[in-house]
Amino acid sequence: MSARNIGLALIVAAYALLLLTALGAPHGAGHSHHLDPAFTAQYAAPWPVALCGVVALAGIVLALVPVRRGELWARWTLLAMLLVLFATRITTDPRCLAVLDPHQHGCHTFMIAEVLGALGLALAWRRTQQA
Repeated sequence: MSARNIGLALIVAAYALLLLTALGAPHGAGHSHHLDPAFTAQYAAPWPVALCGVVALAGIVLALVPVRRGELWARWTLLAMLLVLFATRITTDPRCLAVLDPHQHGCHTFMIAEVLGALGLALAWRRTQQA
């Protein structure tokens, strides 16, 4: 398996993880005793769940079709999507600032997905050798 294929798999895994966290947000919103229920409910509202779900599905489709074919615009689009999600979440969720402390509850799953996506993009960015 080439580094490029591993990168594609990591990108798909990252966006699948983002999709699972978006779809799981309504279920987990009221179950955390450590977090403010009003704050967690913001992530479980229909609009954020739908938006994150659509972005995750678009990321998976971009990785499986145009990025796999080597189209440069799709790689830039995936990078922009990851950066926008990261910037939005880090500026609106104070739990993300505590992500380096394993003893505090934060947005660990989101950050893991971001790292997987960035690593996958770095591996998939390699140009295929033309025959």
